[in-house]
Formats: sequence, C-alpha cells, structure tokens
Amino acid sequence: MAFTVDGHVHIVPREQLGKENPRFGTVLKEYGYQDKPGGGFHIMPPYIKDSCFDADMLVHLMDVYEVDKAVILQSLMSPVGDAIAGALACYPERLAGAMNVEPVDGWRQQMAAWKEKGLTAVKFEMRAYTDKVCYPDIRYNDRRMMDIFEEAGRLDLTVTIDPAPVNFPVYQPDAFLEAVSSFPDVRFVLCHLGYPKPVDTPEERSKWEKMILAAARPNCWIDLSAIPDLFDAEGWPYPSAMDLLSYVKDRTGADKLIWGTDIPGTLQRATYPQMKEMFRRSGCLSGADLEKVMGQNAREAYKL
Repeated sequence: MAFTVDGHVHIVPREQLGKENPRFGTVLKEYGYQDKPGGGFHIMPPYIKDSCFDADMLVHLMDVYEVDKAVILQSLMSPVGDAIAGALACYPERLAGAMNVEPVDGWRQQMAAWKEKGLTAVKFEMRAYTDKVCYPDIRYNDRRMMDIFEEAGRLDLTVTIDPAPVNFPVYQPDAFLEAVSSFPDVRFVLCHLGYPKPVDTPEERSKWEKMILAAARPNCWIDLSAIPDLFDAEGWPYPSAMDLLSYVKDRTGADKLIWGTDIPGTLQRATYPQMKEMFRRSGCLSGADLEKVMGQNAREAYKL
C-alpha cells in the first residue's frame, strides 16, 4: 500500500479541558464544546466526554485506518505548541508539526526555538490572526509577514496558510500571490481547498479562482482538508466539493494537491474512512494521482 499522509490534523491535549484562552475568551468544556462570548461551538464530536484528542488517540486512529504520517497544525485560538513538541518526541516517525509565530519582539528567537523542538512548519490561521484582538490590519504582503516568510525560508520551514472564508476582508489573493512569488524558495501550503465558502456570487468565485492559482506556482501546494465542514449541507461524498477539486486539479496538476482531514472537528460530520474514500470516488483522480494526493505531495511540501 502507498505511503499515506494526513496533511492537516489537530490535537487537543487533556490539560486543555477547562483552560481559558484569555485573548479570545474561549474555554474548552466537556463533550468537545468550546465556549466563547456570544455563543460557542463543538471542536470535536460530543461523544468525547473529556474533550481530549491527544497524540496517542491520533496515532491509534491512524493505525486503525492505515495512515502512516500526519502533520499537526494549530492556531492562535488553540495554541498547543508544547503539546505538539511532546507528540513529535513520542512519535518522531509518525508525526510532524507546525508552530505559531507572532510579529512581536523576539519572534525570530521563538521560531528558532520551536524548530529546535522539532516543529518544521509555521501555521497562520488568518481568521484568528487578523481578529481585532490580534493583528486586524496585517496582510500577506505586509512587511511583518514578509519578514516571517523570509525567516521561514532561511530555517527551511514550510509556511501553511488557512486563508479564512472567501468573503472575509483578509481573503486577498493578489497579496498572497505576491508573497508566494516573492519567496520562490519557501514552501507554501494553502489550506481547505482555498476555503471556497461561500462562493455564492461571481465576485466570490473570482476571488477563490485567483487564490487557488497560487498553487500553480512551483513552491505552493493546496490541502483538501475540512470538506465535511465546508460542504456539510450537501452531505457525503460532497459532489460540489469534488467539482471544485476537479477545477483546481486542471489548473495546478495533481502534484499540488495534499489530502488532509482537519480532525478531530470534521469527525462530527464524516468518519475518517469516508474522508479518505471521497477522493477515491471523485472521478477526477487517477490511481497515480491518488498516490500523489494521499501521500507523496505532503512528503514534498513538508519535507517528511
């Protein structure tokens, strides 16, 4: 069987239960519920009573469903850098991980320290990163971001971007294309199929189409995670998402597509096997394409 990599997963260590993120005002409660001012949401299935999805659970899930390696990502809303470092130490052959970096004094030293602990990517979830309590005026081609991208290249780190929904102000394809083009030696990964939700108007569709063109560049890939969340109203196997996948593949090639799931959150809407099987059923990926999408491309993008 071909080497399989889940290019987009998360962990929630047991000690997160009851812990508040003072910046965002979120508190993780039992049954996978993350409470926040104005109303919370589940970040994992409600049958997980202790709201724990740690590295041991992740690797066991991978073992059962024949996944060889996974890339653990995080965001400012759920920072778990130390837990990721611990996971990598326990499972160095099975897991890779990404750090958070903020444009504050000492960020270069922080980036180097996380790399020393084994984290080999830097993740930006732009919806959280540009929240009013963080950096609401920052953009991909902002000098602060460009400096971080340049340093990531120097340290041989992959830059992973969750671009936020297409109707968010931070969704700026021209600025992202400028950043990707400015650093041809830096590996970029764009998450969630470019986040095509919503794509309800011609303007939104145009913005999404322009964003995914970045993945046609030699140094950029696009991961296919969170399909069950983005297309939940349609249901498995998400034919509209597979149509968009076909569109992307025609413009970037199968060499630029990375399978990912965004578990544990997406386990609320689809099973892990379904998140593998839907791409095999898509009709737009050949057997050779699937080997690339399900593992080979992630190994290249993340240097696994």
